[in-house]
Amino acid sequence: MRRIGCAAACALALSIWACSRGAGLLPPGATLGGFADIEQPESYTPATLYTYIDGGADFYVNQGLSRLYVRRYGHGNESFILELYEMKDASGASRVYQSGRRPSAEKEFGSGCIASVTPTEIQFAKGRYYLVGRNEDPFASQSDALIELCRNVLNRLPGPCAFAAKK
Repeated sequence: MRRIGCAAACALALSIWACSRGAGLLPPGATLGGFADIEQPESYTPATLYTYIDGGADFYVNQGLSRLYVRRYGHGNESFILELYEMKDASGASRVYQSGRRPSAEKEFGSGCIASVTPTEIQFAKGRYYLVGRNEDPFASQSDALIELCRNVLNRLPGPCAFAAKK
């Protein structure tokens, strides 16, 4: 019984450590002008992703997830969540974007990149990164603040756009 308790404590400590290793390329709200951090940033590895995504973690792991960074921001009376999936390579990020995109909502978003943009969600892939930005109010109308937040992150990410606007 003592071994089980020790193993459970070790697993919990490992999960907490793995989930608290920063926000990667997601900037602090204070550096963005008008945005505030709502909570501490989180990060997840393939081994701990199931603690954040219940029932869908295997898909991301099978596409080559290296780490997921999560940060919540506030702007006025709105709140947003950004999920930045760092994949092992650009093809993994592209495959994840293709699986969740809404083709009828795709448009040029910035830096020549195509993004899937709905009133409450923005998705794009750039380099080995896939980003989902959501308004935490599922009934919200299009938010200029969410667009600004996601464009800011897009411009910070290295690599080419997975889907570029046609010239």
